[in-house]
Amino acid sequence: MTEKVKTVCVGRFLVDVPANAEVSLSHQMMDGFAVDTVEESETSFSTRLAAREAEIRSRGGATDGTGGMVEASDLRVGGMSGRHFVYGLNRGYWMEGDRRVDDEFVSFEAHAHTAGLSFTLSRKVADAADVKLAEALLARLQLRGNDEVPAVAGFCIGRALFAEPLPPHNTEHVVMHLGLPGHPDIGMAFASLPGGRSARSLLTRLADMDADAGADEMLRVTKLRTGKRDINDFPGEESLERVREFNFATTFGFVWETEGVKDDPLQPFLSLELHAGISPEPGGKPVDSSLHEDAVLALWEAISSSIRLRPNGPPASNPPAEPPGPKLGAAAIAGDICPQSGWWQCREGGPGLDVHGGQVQYIRKGERMPQALLLPRQTLWQKVRRVQPSMESPRLTAWTLVDKRMRPRVTSVVSLAQASPPSVGFEPIGAEPRAAVGTYVRTGEACPASGWWRCEEVHALDGTRWFARGSMLPVATFQVPPGVFGKADGPDVIQRRSLWQLMRQVEAPAMTQAVPLPGAGLPPGEPPPLA
Repeated sequence: MTEKVKTVCVGRFLVDVPANAEVSLSHQMMDGFAVDTVEESETSFSTRLAAREAEIRSRGGATDGTGGMVEASDLRVGGMSGRHFVYGLNRGYWMEGDRRVDDEFVSFEAHAHTAGLSFTLSRKVADAADVKLAEALLARLQLRGNDEVPAVAGFCIGRALFAEPLPPHNTEHVVMHLGLPGHPDIGMAFASLPGGRSARSLLTRLADMDADAGADEMLRVTKLRTGKRDINDFPGEESLERVREFNFATTFGFVWETEGVKDDPLQPFLSLELHAGISPEPGGKPVDSSLHEDAVLALWEAISSSIRLRPNGPPASNPPAEPPGPKLGAAAIAGDICPQSGWWQCREGGPGLDVHGGQVQYIRKGERMPQALLLPRQTLWQKVRRVQPSMESPRLTAWTLVDKRMRPRVTSVVSLAQASPPSVGFEPIGAEPRAAVGTYVRTGEACPASGWWRCEEVHALDGTRWFARGSMLPVATFQVPPGVFGKADGPDVIQRRSLWQLMRQVEAPAMTQAVPLPGAGLPPGEPPPLA
């Protein structure tokens, strides 16, 4: 059975299986979108798509998630035909302490067809930004043969590949199912899921199960092999058991797992399972394994030892890499040539003294760093005359790089959610920081270190903001494009929970003045003024 094998691409991994094995992939997911594939003609696709659109439009206008169409439009992906549907508007709220936060979301589907293959990307809880994200993912799809191993980097699904470079994401999910002709009692499954999320390892779970099992049950189980096992540089744990069932059938259950690393698609959680003695009848009693113990072990060894990370070839479209530039925290002086496009913060300004354009400004590479223009607070008479006094500092303005995004954000008049101030009794500002650069914290959790935190939601208006240690990180704010909810009186913005990543620790100085807390007369996202 293992003399002739074929190689199967599962997500980012390769597995060798018997040449006559029946292989299928399921539970395909990319960045929160469930992915379904169907082989059909363009005519069948158009008929099915029209029926789906009519079914959604036939629903009412409820706002509890059961309502009908909010928006439907044609897909804008080259080489593909199709449409996307936004439907099932759901309005609700959640509590942040004693404060009520209104929330609003929809369901979303993107249907695409190309070269006899249809794809559906769907999400039960979505927002306006997901429309563009789905199209960006569909644009990275490449078709492949049933047993073809792609030459480019990416994530394999049934008959296709999400080719690199992909939009930033941290969710990839796929499961391979394997059956053997002539052996209906034997089944195998290989799963690749986001890693680093399991609280208990395989051996820990098995030890707990054995502790709860009765003496009779333990007598029926023979542990053929249990312990740690590394497979091609992936550390894991393994358990191989032979079971004498109540009906005296002999069955086998083998499993191997590796925990993986959180948010690393090249080190996901991997699980391989083999079961022999499964009843061919749904709900039927176990049957004797159709393979002898030695054959089951040989099959397990051949397949499990072949699991390996697929070599990453050149990306499908390899854009020229930008030469390395200054790191976050780099400094420049007014009059210097800007070395890196991005957001730069100046040290000027303070209580009663604003900076024209803001303390944080977007400056393009090659431009001259500006001298900050200071705007003192207007007197009552100046307000009446609409006069704004201005002044320049006698010293050159110092700028610090705080965000390396390659394009300026659109100025928004939307008020961003504020971080709640540190609770009474929280450790003082001068205490030792409790987070390393790169640390992730969720909305509603206490900020472990003062500094600049980047919102991980790509389309959020928040970007990179400064938060004080101990403050509760806020929700992310999203602007809703006109017409996405199908009526003029829809909300301008929606807010939802997010991840925040620490980009740079910046402790507010406390030597010469008291440091005001966020929200105490400061613009959203701005640090306390420097002494």
